Amino acid sequence: MTRVFVVAPTPTLRAGLRSMLADVEATDLLVVGEAGPSAGPVPEPPLAEADVVLVADEELLEETALSVSEDGTQSLLLLSEDEGGVSRLRALSLRGWGVVPPDAPSEELGAAVAAVAQGLIVLPKTLAERLLDEPSAVEELSEPLTARESEVLDLLGHGLSNKMIARQLHISEHTVKFHISSLYSKLGVSNRAEAVSQGARHGLISL
Repeated sequence: MTRVFVVAPTPTLRAGLRSMLADVEATDLLVVGEAGPSAGPVPEPPLAEADVVLVADEELLEETALSVSEDGTQSLLLLSEDEGGVSRLRALSLRGWGVVPPDAPSEELGAAVAAVAQGLIVLPKTLAERLLDEPSAVEELSEPLTARESEVLDLLGHGLSNKMIARQLHISEHTVKFHISSLYSKLGVSNRAEAVSQGARHGLISL
């Protein structure tokens, strides 16, 4: 049984969410309480007894967060289409968390509640794609790679052996090994897979 506490700005919305959760047949959900806007933190209990706190308005997120268990044993699900709520949720000590669209059907809402209750992170496909498409901050190396080392790293990323790299760059295998040893040192790695991974992280190659 997954116990849910509903936080929404109006009685009508709270009733609607309770009804939606009750309609979910595939998941065993129980609404243990509800709350709306108040002058202080959401009352406890039964909030402390809930596995998942469902917040239907981002303006109520901060107030609700003050009341959510600080030991990371509760999960929080936010109804929103704005990615701004994601960073706020990530900053909280939660078992699991997620964001679902306000117009999500009952089955989607129920599945999201069940997922965050298990410690998972739930995001709508469009929001997840936007976040994943954002370029990560590129870290700079304390000592940059030389042009030749960059070429060797790029060829490593394409899976070429030392012999193939030597042939491609018209240099000896011994020289290839020298460049690989040097770029390993600069990247702080000990094998090809780590070199390629760090190279991508530092924006030196694209996979």
